[in-house]
Amino acid sequence: MRVDMKPVYEGNPKHKAPWQPGRKGSLCPTDVSIERARELLQSSVEEGKMRFAADKGRAFCARIHDTAKNRWHGYPVAWKEVPISVRTRLLKTGAVVPHEIKRYWEGAQ
Repeated sequence: MRVDMKPVYEGNPKHKAPWQPGRKGSLCPTDVSIERARELLQSSVEEGKMRFAADKGRAFCARIHDTAKNRWHGYPVAWKEVPISVRTRLLKTGAVVPHEIKRYWEGAQ
């Protein structure tokens, strides 16, 4: 991946309702638009081969699916799936507060 390229968000149908036959992933909340997903990706914290962001207390993870064009797709995750170093960084920046992490520890309800 070229370092000078900004990550580009592309949605993945397996995270949208209705699910595709045979392909299931965690469903993205309906209140997160494509534009908001792009903003979250740009402000995300990179950790290994993943990027993490927070929105309204919920955690999101992004994975690259086209390294040549730096294209990513994202989906909601439980806070317990987010590395502690990332949680700490997101807390320090104010992207999330402790009670939100506790509320969505097991994932969004």
